[in-house]
Amino acid sequence: MSYNVDMWRTKELVDLRVPVASLFKHERTDWHPSREAEANGEITFSIFESRITGTVDDGILAVTSIVVYGEGSGVALDWIVEPALKDSTGVLVASRIWEGGDYIDLLTVRDGVLIAEAIDI
Repeated sequence: MSYNVDMWRTKELVDLRVPVASLFKHERTDWHPSREAEANGEITFSIFESRITGTVDDGILAVTSIVVYGEGSGVALDWIVEPALKDSTGVLVASRIWEGGDYIDLLTVRDGVLIAEAIDI
């Protein structure tokens, strides 16, 4: 059983670009995200309740929305999302409340460098 995120709040999202192939690197293909085309031309990649949405051009996802929480989010972060973010460019800042509220952190991603630091509310 994984340790999951109960709440995710995206604070900043600036020109975040992720190679689509990076979302599918993990050897456990049963954890690869599903892909759904939206009516507005965007594509949503989903793992249980977690979603990354954006437009794809030449194999690069220009992220317009990201939320990683709920069932399976701990494993999804470890195996799929964080490795893909390491291949990204741009900026993502998100606050996360982990399972049961016993840990709160701020995830900052800048051009593939991830930093997670505990914060107080």
